[in-house]
Amino acid sequence: MKSKIVITVLLLVASMFANADIGNTATQQTCLQTGTKAPNNNTTWANGGLNRALDRQVYKRDIIAYKIKWSSGWSGWYVKGVNDLYSLTTPSGAMSTNVDARLVWIYFYDHEHMYISCS
Repeated sequence: MKSKIVITVLLLVASMFANADIGNTATQQTCLQTGTKAPNNNTTWANGGLNRALDRQVYKRDIIAYKIKWSSGWSGWYVKGVNDLYSLTTPSGAMSTNVDARLVWIYFYDHEHMYISCS
């Protein structure tokens, strides 16, 4: 099951890197899946909003999919730019009707997580 998910994610991402020359390995991405990562307490994640470049800023890698460990167990895979918009929002201020849109990876700050990334 895990390998099917990884293959599906990699196929989704393949279109992003379609301009790479298949015969030239220098242009190909190298991807890997991490083991469980501890919460990193880096406030960049918690304050990142919709910034999809935080992965490159913090980990210096392009995260393509990730999981969060909730109190009830591991989430399914979130694929960056596909299904990772956080469904709950936080009001911007006490009297404000504005809300802050965020990505699920805000929880890298205080939850265990794992990810598939490419360099």
